[in-house]
Amino acid sequence: MSSMTRDQTERLVRFSRRQLWFALVFLLVLGASQLAGLFVTLHVPVAASVAIAVALGAWNPLKTRDIDFSSTSPAMRALRNDELRQQAQAKAFRNGFFVLLAWPPLCAFGLTWLGVANPLPAVVAGGAWLGAVVFLASLLWHDR
Repeated sequence: MSSMTRDQTERLVRFSRRQLWFALVFLLVLGASQLAGLFVTLHVPVAASVAIAVALGAWNPLKTRDIDFSSTSPAMRALRNDELRQQAQAKAFRNGFFVLLAWPPLCAFGLTWLGVANPLPAVVAGGAWLGAVVFLASLLWHDR
């Protein structure tokens, strides 16, 4: 692999990690605003939480010029065929799956104890959010 391809691959990895961090921060801010709306009488609109997450994501932008994003570029093929990255994705999918398996029973006990009238939306929405957050955090943890 030439030094130019190695440099392009490293820039693609940094850009990919930045996107994953942005998605994780976005989901955490969105989830925090929804939890604040559930447990406190303060109703935080979704647009405000999206604006906060976008502002956090644009705080330190990564320059993307001179990065070849085409699927045929050697750097993109090297990134896609990286065995450690594929292993990190497999671990992240596994962790997200096991959290999704454990979530409904735990949530059922918790929502029964709280006496929620309609618990199904909380179980479904909470499970989807928690699975995505665990997947992203696990991918960032295991990736390089």
